[in-house]
Amino acid sequence: MLPRDFASQSGAFGLLIVAHGTRDERGRAEFGQLVTEVESLVPGQIVEGCYLELAEPDIAAGIERMHHGGVSQLTVVPLLLVAAGHAKRDIPRQIARAASSFPDLSVCLAPHLGCREPILRLSVQRFREAILDRASVAVEDTMLVFVGRGTNDATANEELRQFARLREGRTPVGRLATCFLAMAEPSLAEALELAESLDFRRVVVQPHLLFQGELMDRVREMVSRAAANDRSKEFLVCDRLGPATLIAQAVIEAAAAAPNCQSVVDVDLSGK
Repeated sequence: MLPRDFASQSGAFGLLIVAHGTRDERGRAEFGQLVTEVESLVPGQIVEGCYLELAEPDIAAGIERMHHGGVSQLTVVPLLLVAAGHAKRDIPRQIARAASSFPDLSVCLAPHLGCREPILRLSVQRFREAILDRASVAVEDTMLVFVGRGTNDATANEELRQFARLREGRTPVGRLATCFLAMAEPSLAEALELAESLDFRRVVVQPHLLFQGELMDRVREMVSRAAANDRSKEFLVCDRLGPATLIAQAVIEAAAAAPNCQSVVDVDLSGK
């Protein structure tokens, strides 16, 4: 399902995808692949990618490029898995500041990716890929450690827990432990300590991360150390979600859920 009948007004509508941003070249390359994948699903449309921070182009440059490319109605999709401060404050404010320079441009902000069906399906796929070709282990002998980035926003952390529970319903395990890489508890280190203390034959660690980068490297390193400490268990790490077609479909679903385009010049820019 497309966000709008884009083809009916050639060049009038555009889709701007906003990633968090990273200094890691691997993550930037994968984001570029995702933008290309989204573009392939909405042929003839103007699709661009930009970053909130840490990389270029930034949001202001992305909006300027869209406007100069002939876009008059713009849908912005935050490429975020949970709705923390970046989705609630930072991205809307940057969009408002940038769009205020183009009074003839209507902008609507789509919701973040969240628990959309394509994300759940891809997460299940990554879990199954991790255990593919491995020796059979009973469900009750498998522990799933589901790990998110983490934030100081309690509702966003609860959203991650909700996603993990939905995931567990599709790939039942003996025990689910949800944890975080930063700013929230329990930490991944604590979850791995718990896994070592329990009597499970297999521990599957699944990072809920979009792209390759330092966070994925950290997860792999920590799990490798845990495996060295406890050789009685099999420790597996699922791959990141990556620039998959299912992520592109989730972006389009989010765009379809955006409200009607309106001017964003009235957004509160006070920083409160």
